[in-house]
Amino acid sequence: MKKSDMRSVVSDRPLFYHHMEWILMHPRFGFLMMGLIALSFTHNQILAAILFLFFVGELGMRIAIMLNKRRTNPYRSSLNQKIDALFLVLDIVGIASLLITVFDIPIDAENAAAARLIRAFYLLRTLRMFRYLDIQSAMYSPTYGMLISLIILLSFFAEDTLMWIIIIFFAVELAIRLLIMRHMSYESKRDKMIEWGYWWIDTIATIVMIPAFAFIPYGGALRMLRLVRLLRPWMVIVRNLKEVMREGQFMQEINLIVLLLAVLSIGGGVIGHYTQADFDYSQNGVLDPTDQGMFAPIWFAFRMFTDPGNTVMFPHETSIAVFSVLAVIVGVFIFAFFIGIGAHIVSGLMAKLRNERLNITNHMVMLGWSKVAPFMVSRLKTISERSFSKLKLVVLNSSQETPDELIEHNWVSFRWGDLEDVKSLQRINLGHARQAIINIPDGHSSADNLAHATFSLIAVRKVNPEIYLNVATPGMSEPHLDTHHHMLQVGWDTTEFYNKPTVVLSQADVRANLLRNILSYRDFDQILERLMIPDRTEDSALQISEWGGTLQQEGDQITLSLPDGTHSMPLDILASRLMVRGVTLVAITDESGNSRPLYKACELNLPIRVPSILAVAISPNALFSETFFTIKKFNAIEAASPVQMTFKPIAVSKELNLLISGWVGSLPLLLKRLLDDFDRIHLTLIDDLTHEELADQTAYLKKRVNETAGACDRISIDMVTWDFSNMNFLRPYIETADRILLSRPQHMKTNAYAGISTVLSHLVTIVKEQGGNPDIFPILEGRDQARLLQEELDRFNIGLEIHVTVPDEFYGTYVAHTSYHMYRSENPDAYELQRTLRHTIDDLMGDVGDLDEMDIQTLQVNEALPDNAESLFSYLLSEGYVWIGYRLKDSYNWNDPLQNTIRKFFPREEDYSCLRQHQIILNPFGNPVSRHSWTEFRDNIVELIVIGEHETD
Repeated sequence: MKKSDMRSVVSDRPLFYHHMEWILMHPRFGFLMMGLIALSFTHNQILAAILFLFFVGELGMRIAIMLNKRRTNPYRSSLNQKIDALFLVLDIVGIASLLITVFDIPIDAENAAAARLIRAFYLLRTLRMFRYLDIQSAMYSPTYGMLISLIILLSFFAEDTLMWIIIIFFAVELAIRLLIMRHMSYESKRDKMIEWGYWWIDTIATIVMIPAFAFIPYGGALRMLRLVRLLRPWMVIVRNLKEVMREGQFMQEINLIVLLLAVLSIGGGVIGHYTQADFDYSQNGVLDPTDQGMFAPIWFAFRMFTDPGNTVMFPHETSIAVFSVLAVIVGVFIFAFFIGIGAHIVSGLMAKLRNERLNITNHMVMLGWSKVAPFMVSRLKTISERSFSKLKLVVLNSSQETPDELIEHNWVSFRWGDLEDVKSLQRINLGHARQAIINIPDGHSSADNLAHATFSLIAVRKVNPEIYLNVATPGMSEPHLDTHHHMLQVGWDTTEFYNKPTVVLSQADVRANLLRNILSYRDFDQILERLMIPDRTEDSALQISEWGGTLQQEGDQITLSLPDGTHSMPLDILASRLMVRGVTLVAITDESGNSRPLYKACELNLPIRVPSILAVAISPNALFSETFFTIKKFNAIEAASPVQMTFKPIAVSKELNLLISGWVGSLPLLLKRLLDDFDRIHLTLIDDLTHEELADQTAYLKKRVNETAGACDRISIDMVTWDFSNMNFLRPYIETADRILLSRPQHMKTNAYAGISTVLSHLVTIVKEQGGNPDIFPILEGRDQARLLQEELDRFNIGLEIHVTVPDEFYGTYVAHTSYHMYRSENPDAYELQRTLRHTIDDLMGDVGDLDEMDIQTLQVNEALPDNAESLFSYLLSEGYVWIGYRLKDSYNWNDPLQNTIRKFFPREEDYSCLRQHQIILNPFGNPVSRHSWTEFRDNIVELIVIGEHETD
């Protein structure tokens, strides 16, 4: 890397903090620290000095990151920050103890105890490994209970340094549990009293371990009180064993087998007693009075039946041989029953234990499973890793079988049960959860969907009245009464009990908006997915940060002030300057929480207070800190002169000839949305329908379209039946089409991607022979198949625009984005911020009713772009656009030694799931990697990606 490249990484404060936090929070760094701490106990002066400098640098970076967070992060009351502060105190004490070795300070006998105490504190730096674990869940697990019991037993013979290490370990553990318990919400007073009772028992037991309190009577017994917590897992096992026995009704079978064995044993013993009086039944080699009694033959018969190995070494009589053979056969048969019943009991017990109540708090819950649920889980994992947080997700499904898609996600806990049953919801500790997602099952009617969503809402609110809630429904989310405000309004609610943060996310709406937008701008889905949840860690996304300043008119300029009002700066100059500092300012918010784009600032009734600001940035911290720094330090510097260029939006014909192969969900809604962009629409739909089905679908589609005034005059529909084998059948329909959607046929039994790929392979040939140039959109159901198809198409120079899209993945990203930000909202103010962010995403999709002020658009580049990006941003803003990125002609890959080293040793991010993302650059100055796409490959830019006002004509 060049020096200038390295400087750009270090001088870019938000990105530098981002990279450093990325490393410091990585589990691999935790294990490295464990090794270095172990090395520090070698008492080598040179090594101790090197480690001291390294630890001081690491500690300084942690403190800098924490201070930056406290100054810029809206979630200041985070529990994690308090635990971080506790760890920092231990770090300072531990690092200071290294000076004893560095300066070879002699320790006399009087100070030896204090020195051992300091070294014990230093060893407690290893507790930082808890950072990479789910502390709250781990501390209530049986495994942790066993660890505690081992340490307690060790404490009975530990002395000196080891004893102090154990004492301090328990003290720190109590402090962490205290922080956790103070932020927990308990389902009942009984649960709260039990948890605090355990905590006080542990506290007393820890105090009596201190040598100064050794005089306390029965101190050892008090210390053993800590083991009371181990009774909980045993009680769980016994309770579930009783339930398995009761549910399986095994007692009747067990009683029958025991009685059968008793009859055979007693009967065999009695018969032996009277028929073989001189036999050595006690098997001691001596005939004595014991063998003449009744008990010895009965016990011998019992042993014969219960020991398939046969206790008779060699039969001296034929009758004994016959009896032994029969006894072995009958005994094996009897105990086969026992083994079978035992296997059922153990299997049922293990299943019960796997479905036992989770000891987990502050987690996210997903209720139900659907075809879009795997995408939600995958995107939740991505966004949580980007945010350096350990998301705890619990899935509750009605089926006992774990979905195949969850097998690779070992960070997700799975439980099964009735989704609308309070006991099942308590099993996943819903009362202690922070956010829940309700997945409405696929393939049901609108009435079933509404019923499931409504009663699930009632059940969830019963267990946790205050939880943030998302409902992912495959159908529409509109109210079902004219007097209702939303889909899940409960008529008997007179106290606004159900008016809690509940968001209904309609898959039909999102799917229709997605297809409508990609038919106008083919890369819409890739850009909006990147704005919500980027695949790569260093990529920017749409962020929101609290602000508090004032937007006001000063002379002929509109200025934005700092929260304290000490400095202000013209809004257009601020935005253009922030662009080159890695923050693309998009909008501000008003007092009502509505986001208003920069090009609409002149229409506001000034002055107004600005509660928050929105921008494309690497993090909310970067957005706040860069805006604050720019206004405070650069408010007196003149802006760069805007350039004079000519940009034209990419022309889109107002007449759409749409060909659909297969069936597209939400098609009536899609046609209604397309009326906003096209004057006339001619739809040809080809599917493998019978003549009766074709007539029904045509009538249904036309009926739905005619619900919109004037739609029948602007939309014409032709539906044709086809068996998807005679490819020449497509020729006349392809010749007139300018957009082609390839989707799953309704009756095709093979996988959708196989059928779509087959049609596409023939479609390319027909298009080339006819000389057409339609945009082709294969609609697939899985990203793996989509990626395979993209790589196959990328291998050949086809010369056609083929854009593979996965609507379920897009919807999963949308739900995961909204859910995660609700989950991260620890107070109402933070939730309102994220609510504004979600509504801005809706605005970009064109799904906010009459208020449609922001659309993703493209400007075609026909001339050389200027070197000064700030001037270009200023010019585009004056034309009514916010410039957020661009698309390159070819895929962009940059080998940055620093980035590559971080990825190699501390991997976190995945590669782009869609190959098209390699050509798209958003917020180009957000990190050194994308910055080079502007400085080195500016001539390769073919489109500028902007946010502009929706065009209505």
